[in-house]
Amino acid sequence: MYVAYDDATKNAMVDALLVQIETGKSMREVCRMDGMPDHTTVIRWMRDDAALATRYARARTAQADTLFDRMEAVEEAVSAGTMDSHAARVVLDSMRWRASKLAPKVYGDRLDVQVSDTRISISGALAAAQARLVDVVDVTPRISASTVQSVHDADDPG
Repeated sequence: MYVAYDDATKNAMVDALLVQIETGKSMREVCRMDGMPDHTTVIRWMRDDAALATRYARARTAQADTLFDRMEAVEEAVSAGTMDSHAARVVLDSMRWRASKLAPKVYGDRLDVQVSDTRISISGALAAAQARLVDVVDVTPRISASTVQSVHDADDPG
């Protein structure tokens, strides 16, 4: 169902939505709250407003920071003995994964794909292989027309 909001109401809802996201709530969770727009309405607003989409992206990065900060509370609960370490591992893994998806540049895994080993040189290996090559001599017999004719004459008695 499409509901039209005046600009002041829309702006107030967007501000409240972004604050809730920054504090760790999902957009779907916030949109289920009383007085908030439907999830699809917010998606449409972001599709039509690049500035809002940018603000939302920043709120999601802040959400990752909030998740990261909340990880400390889980660690403290394990240390205090109020949370099982196996349960904490599940919670922390989930929080770590979500943070890495929300802010991959900050919390994502960094893979170093730079090759810094200088012991192997492709061009050097190629040059060494070429140096080991022996000139291949074509050893297929050369049969001349006169040889064929003389063999043919020898076989023909007449």
